[in-house]
This record gives sequence, C-alpha cells and structure tokens, in this order.
Amino acid sequence: MDISSSTKLYGIFGHPIGHSFSPPMHNAAFQKLGLNCVYLAFDILPQNLSAAVNSIRQLNIQGINVTIPHKQDIINCLDEISDEAKYTGAVNTVKNNDGKLFGHNTDVGGFLKDLEVELGIREFSEISACLIGAGGAARAVLSGLCISGTKKITIINRTKIKALELANYFLKRFSSIEINSADLKDHSEIKKCLENSNLLINSSSAGMIGHDPLNIPLESLPKNSCVYDLVYNPKETELIKQAKSLGHRSAPGLGMLLYQGAESFEYWTNKKAPIDVMKKALGNN
Repeated sequence: MDISSSTKLYGIFGHPIGHSFSPPMHNAAFQKLGLNCVYLAFDILPQNLSAAVNSIRQLNIQGINVTIPHKQDIINCLDEISDEAKYTGAVNTVKNNDGKLFGHNTDVGGFLKDLEVELGIREFSEISACLIGAGGAARAVLSGLCISGTKKITIINRTKIKALELANYFLKRFSSIEINSADLKDHSEIKKCLENSNLLINSSSAGMIGHDPLNIPLESLPKNSCVYDLVYNPKETELIKQAKSLGHRSAPGLGMLLYQGAESFEYWTNKKAPIDVMKKALGNN
C-alpha cells in the first residue's frame, strides 16, 4: 500500500484496542476497491477522548469507528448524531463532513444480520433473552431486540443499578416488552434468569483476551437455546466453548463486526462494501 499526503485516513478509537480486527478488514476493502485510504487503530484513554475527537477535525480524519469504552461518552463531543444513534444512546461510527462530525450506529443492523445468518433467528416474538452487560454495545443489542419484537429481555450487569437504568430507558420506548434487570453477582438470580430464557447474549468485555471469562451457570439454559457472544478475540471464548459442549447453537461476534463494518464502510465512502473480501480478512486473523 502506497501512502502519501493525499491518502485518506480512517480508524478506530477504543481502550484497549490491540484486540481489534477492524484495521485488516477495512484495509482489505480499500485495497480491493482501489481507494487511496488507510485504516489505523488508536488506543484512547477515557480522559483523552475529547482531545482525540478534536484531532479528527485537525488531522482531517475521514471516519472513525468507536468501541469500548467510548460509545456513549463520544456523543457529547460530536456535532450531530443520527436517529439510530439517538435511539440507541450510543455511537460506533463517526463521519467527518468538512469538519462537522456526525455520529451513527451500525451495531444494531450488524447484530440482527448476524443472528439471522449464524443462528437462524428471524422471528423474535417467542424469544426470551438474557443480555449480559449495560454499556454501549448492550444498547445496540437492546435496540435490535426491541425493534424486532422480542417477548422478554433481562439485562444482567455487575452493577445492577446500571442494568435497572438501562431497562427503564428502553421501557419508556417499548412499553409492550417485558424488560427486567438482574445482578450478575447473584448466582441464584442468574440461574433463574437462564432457566426462563432461550437466548443468551454477552455484550460485556468478559472473556476477551486480557479479561476474566464469564462465571455463570450456563447449564441452566434450556436445551436448544442460542448463545451469542459479542467478543470475537479470542474467536472462541470460554462461553462459546461451554455452549457448544452443552449442545446450544452458538456464535461469536465476528459476524457482527463484519456486517457493522460493511455498513460503516458504505456510510463513509458511498460505495458498496466488498463483503467477501472483508470476511476473508477477518478469517485470516
């Protein structure tokens, strides 16, 4: 790849960021379409987020993806956000339009697309879901589940008050859906939640390289349930391994990364994303 003063810069903000597969995926797409662009990963500490966002303008960075832990806090640093981002309360994609920064959320579509492709879930009216985590990624998952008409959702988090606040936020918008909260540290409470669910989703960083795995009684989940882990590095977390051993349909978040990345790519470039090339790049990591 030849880099010059005319090369357009894209990237991803997060902390930590060493686990990200986004750079090879997007760089492969740029190369396939012959675009003079490069995508880099930026490790941004929370206290430096505002300065980092200002650097997008100063350095004329064309677009940025946003990951843990910045998806919510970055909203206050932007000029405008899309309806999808307002609805979700989180931004994972930023576009620079001549110094004006627009925030968007492509996680919702990426999540729903991967549930369909990997787990065969298209009908949500009989789905009772347990969602672990209450951050920006959880908001995207909740949006997708609620928009699709999920029957019941329980938000599980180490800090229960955050789970309760998130449940109340979505209940105001989806009063017809039963949305509850639970304490991840309460083993007996989690056991009951799992017993009454048929879809478990991990949207927390638990299980990611450098983080402790989830410690939950997965054997309480009914047979023929589905398990989806947004963590994709390692590609097979302990949660996914255990789910497979128990006979559950399961999938990591690599497909969600692919589909949300493709939507981000098209949002930035106005060009059709080369899905097969991006998928191959992810498979090589």
